[in-house]
Amino acid sequence: MNRSTGEPKISQALSCLHLSHRHHLPSEQGEHNHNNRNEIIRVAGSNSSPNSGAGAGGSGVGGSGATAIPTPPRSLALNRNNHYAASDTSGDQEQDELLDAKYECAICIDWLKEPMLTSCGHRFCHGCITDWLQNHNQCCPLDNKRLSADQDIFPDNFVRREIEQLKHKCPNSPLGCSVVASPIELHRHLPSCPYRRQQEPDPPEEKCPFAGIKCDFVGRPETNQLEEHLKADMPHHLQLMLQALQQTAIATWQPQKSGASTSGSLENGQLPPPPQYANGVDEQIVQTMYQRIVVLEQRTREQETRLENLQKQLRLARQQQAPVDPRYSNGTIIWRIEQFASLVARFRANANNREYSHECYTSPHGYKFCARLNIQPRKPQVLSLHVHLMQSENDYHLDWPFKGRIKLCMVHPTDAGMSQHDTIMTKPEILAFTQPREPISTRGFGFLEYADISNIMQLGFCADDRLLIKIEINIV
Repeated sequence: MNRSTGEPKISQALSCLHLSHRHHLPSEQGEHNHNNRNEIIRVAGSNSSPNSGAGAGGSGVGGSGATAIPTPPRSLALNRNNHYAASDTSGDQEQDELLDAKYECAICIDWLKEPMLTSCGHRFCHGCITDWLQNHNQCCPLDNKRLSADQDIFPDNFVRREIEQLKHKCPNSPLGCSVVASPIELHRHLPSCPYRRQQEPDPPEEKCPFAGIKCDFVGRPETNQLEEHLKADMPHHLQLMLQALQQTAIATWQPQKSGASTSGSLENGQLPPPPQYANGVDEQIVQTMYQRIVVLEQRTREQETRLENLQKQLRLARQQQAPVDPRYSNGTIIWRIEQFASLVARFRANANNREYSHECYTSPHGYKFCARLNIQPRKPQVLSLHVHLMQSENDYHLDWPFKGRIKLCMVHPTDAGMSQHDTIMTKPEILAFTQPREPISTRGFGFLEYADISNIMQLGFCADDRLLIKIEINIV
């Protein structure tokens, strides 16, 4: 390879990279779908125009006021969308009936297969409209009306019977095929027709713009495989460009004869040319590093997948352990106090420390309560337990002061007979049961000396360093 053949290849690859990024990557998904819908409307409108028949302009050459119908290639019996067109085999020309607009799907521009009627009055193939709603958007491709696959799409059996009653000759009838059937039956017959033209060319293939640097991808122009390939394989294309650039630089490198020129190039900010042995060594290093990067990327994807699965399991576990909605707690507080020993230590270190339970409602539209634990400064060996009213959105229609019965139970984890039960009745003169003016009423009702901490530890109430207190609040 010399300089005249190496550099154009790199320039061509760089231009391909620029064009692929500019033309094949849509800037926004919504704009892309909108353009597709406009294109479908434009094509459907041109095929459905009342002036598009043969009488508007003769045989496909329209006048100044009529829309011209493009004439398909004379060498084919079917055009690209399997519409029946003219076929010229032995000098005679036969013009088949054109596709009627009411039998045409506006998405595939072909005969309706399993016709479906939308609530907005348009007809589509069952497969076409189903694929459109799943992969594009939930709107009609013609008038952009919102469609539901379950409620707005219905089978059109009337049009299906009309299509089945239409009879056409096989496009290969000039070659000897005598089949006469409906368009849908002909659509299934054509691939296996024994008179099918053998010289029909295969659909054209679309090569990758980076084929000049050894990218062997080939796609079909009627699909978006090339666009997806350009998006997904961009790192591979960059690697191919790097290899081609290295090969071109190595092939065109000429050794310097004097050290002065090398030092001068360094002073000018230019890198020295690669050494002679770079042909094999650098390429091997690049290949090794590329393989390592691929392995690391694969491991990273695996770790990300595992992390996502673990996060899902954690969220599920948290949802299962989440407390009941306090509105439906029916006036019951199940208070699990974890790490009870450390909680007591915090109480004794600072007498102002308090521990509050989660809230509960006596009914979905009833009173709101919570409980409080703390230690009195003068008696650090005794636990205090009080119940507090809380402000809620129901206070304006409730009767004040609160009248009811409160049951307190310190549950023994192994012996229910050892559980401590206490019941207290409210009194209207106690300020703790008046309507609260703060988020949590500053006045509580309960026991200053509820239980001795040493007895809680010795009698086994605090198994696994967890204390369980149950509070039931009932209206009387």
